[in-house]
Amino acid sequence: MPGNSAVPGNSLVARSRLLLHVRMLTHVAPGLSAIAGTLAILRSAAVIVAMISSGRLVGALSVTRVEPARAWQWLAVCSISFVLGAVFSAISRGVEELISARYLSGYQDLLLDTAVTPNTVERLQSDAGATALDQAAGALQHWLFLRGVGGVWGMIAHRVAGFGALIIVAGWRWWIGLPLLAGWLVMSRASARWRSIVFDDTEQKAVPLRHRADYLSRLLAGRSAAKEIRLFGLADWLLGSYRELWRTAMRMVAGRRGDGARRMALPMLVLLLLNAIAFAVLITDAAHDRVSVASLTILVQAVLGMSALGRQDDDETSTGRTATELSRLVAFRSTLGLPFPVCAAERPIPVRASGAARIEIRGLRFGYPGGAPVLDGVDLVVEPGECLAVVGVNGAGKSTLLSLICGLWRPDAGTITIDGRDPITDPAVRQRIAPIFQSFLRLPLSAADNITAGNAWRSGTSWQQAAAISGADQVIAELPAGAATPLSGQFTGGTELSGGQWQRVALARAIAAIDAGAGILALDEPSAALDVRAEVALFDSVLRHRDRTTTLLITHRLSSVRYADRIVVLGSPDEDGGARVIEHGRHDELIGLNGRYAEMFRLQASRFGQVTR
Repeated sequence: MPGNSAVPGNSLVARSRLLLHVRMLTHVAPGLSAIAGTLAILRSAAVIVAMISSGRLVGALSVTRVEPARAWQWLAVCSISFVLGAVFSAISRGVEELISARYLSGYQDLLLDTAVTPNTVERLQSDAGATALDQAAGALQHWLFLRGVGGVWGMIAHRVAGFGALIIVAGWRWWIGLPLLAGWLVMSRASARWRSIVFDDTEQKAVPLRHRADYLSRLLAGRSAAKEIRLFGLADWLLGSYRELWRTAMRMVAGRRGDGARRMALPMLVLLLLNAIAFAVLITDAAHDRVSVASLTILVQAVLGMSALGRQDDDETSTGRTATELSRLVAFRSTLGLPFPVCAAERPIPVRASGAARIEIRGLRFGYPGGAPVLDGVDLVVEPGECLAVVGVNGAGKSTLLSLICGLWRPDAGTITIDGRDPITDPAVRQRIAPIFQSFLRLPLSAADNITAGNAWRSGTSWQQAAAISGADQVIAELPAGAATPLSGQFTGGTELSGGQWQRVALARAIAAIDAGAGILALDEPSAALDVRAEVALFDSVLRHRDRTTTLLITHRLSSVRYADRIVVLGSPDEDGGARVIEHGRHDELIGLNGRYAEMFRLQASRFGQVTR
């Protein structure tokens, strides 16, 4: 793919990036792109006609006996060409704005499709994946990227005008025109190399520093850390860290830019010499009457106009930036096996309500990239309608197991099926799962939208009923605008919820999914932000759905798991190996076993004076 090469200044890479950019333009706006290309050529033609007609006008006025009719004729041609050039430019700007709007929409579609289409999250959560998506999203805010969307048409206009000037100069002295052409092409390549150093190489190397600096900036200006910054006196330290990171990044950029600029010195000197020779020959020809005044005027403009062949102005710079960002995103998509442009993918067919689901796990082994196995040899069957609690020490792999059941990560070995179907190869199965993760989704939308998110297409979904079961109805009743209140203080009329209130809203969302047909309710530390009474109410709500759903409960509060039909304990037989199921049974059975579960339960019970059976 075009973006796979990391060689700065490679002309083939730059050309392939530009072609990819043009392909995107013609994909999102084929008709408008054709109009913009035609207008670019017409603008160039107007420049050449103005160049020739202005020379002819000067020639007509410089003769001993002025011919008014001829002078007026060339003046009219010159004026019309200038006016048409201005008209074509104005129309081009309007067309380019329309193209830019479609391009940005298409680019955002490409970005969002990249983020949500992969079945699993391992590539997206890797350092490379996170950086690629962050850069792609950040590009939409960069003025160079925004300007570069339509800059390609300016590039075409410049190049066509430059070649028109070349034809005029070569018609006068080919041995002047061809060296100038070579000089400007070398200059263009040197400029492109310098631009590549600035944007492709330097910015990539400075990305980690700039990301850290941007994070500190958001931390200082945001609400989330405002209390701690003031109470712990972190403001000066954070400000100092931000400034040092930013200065280090900018020193890196400035140093590399200086290196690139020095490499352009020789091509610039050679080009200066070639232009000096061209003007010297032109003056000599004029002095010996080998060229007329009209031709002299035209040739001076043509020699100067050849600079369009190597000019690297804002159009070239911004277009290069846009093409580079697009190629990076497309290259990342290729690693995910995603096509370019975006194809209309077949979405999973909605899975209609079919009651509680069966989960079967055989020989499961999994470890995060570059790490030791987290799970190794997990065998587990959860029958439809069963309430299963999964417990274990921190780091035992409980949350990882839930992510694997949801099909978010691909196991290293073994199988996971839900009603006999693989959640990775059959993404529609995921619609049978209603999860609440530890870091669950908190949308800055209305309370009603937070509950119905993802369930709107499903018939029979009632967020009011789900809110009542979860206790979120009490939270909503206290909001300024009820269910229409935005759950974010960043919006007018919005409000912030406490951790416990958010947990009830998240539970309501999961219950709404069950009402709409989900067959598995998966809860990861659902009562972490709740008090004891709220915890009891929560599990009462969960137990009401035992006839309609299979329940997975991951928690550290062992007092909560007594009500489960079965409890499994994840642990490692040895310190270096991955976790597996080392104990399973009902609460009383595991206490009687006097193993790992009994030890953990007694430890927690002793803190609260609970009975240990």
